[in-house]
Amino acid sequence: MVGAANSQVLKPVKWQISFKKVSEGVYDIICKATIESGWHLYDTKLPENGPLPTTFNMDEDETKDIELVGEFKATTEPKTEKSEAFNMELKYFEGTVTFVQRVKLKGDKAKLVGYVEYMSCSGGQCIPPAEEEFEFELTK
Repeated sequence: MVGAANSQVLKPVKWQISFKKVSEGVYDIICKATIESGWHLYDTKLPENGPLPTTFNMDEDETKDIELVGEFKATTEPKTEKSEAFNMELKYFEGTVTFVQRVKLKGDKAKLVGYVEYMSCSGGQCIPPAEEEFEFELTK
């Protein structure tokens, strides 16, 4: 029973990563996070010396035929509160949040390989930064 409780603490954020074709050669990469009750997932922009922001990262060797369009951003507004753990104002999400990154193919097809890096905290307790990997074959 102790093992089950520990595994929940280690993975308080579950990700569903998919893509949607917007137009010819243009896709939205949709990263939906479901956050366990009592936990926070941090926003994409945070002050220096704080927790790790949520970031969208591509493997540049694998994805040289893809260009990022705009920024990786949430579709909802984050909450803001003074963090006990970091002693600063931080933006975060609770429950569920969807982040979107638009990408554009440079050719007729490409493989998109990458990961979302994120950090989550509950009160004064944080788990180390974690990654959720993804890989998609995209065509014009």
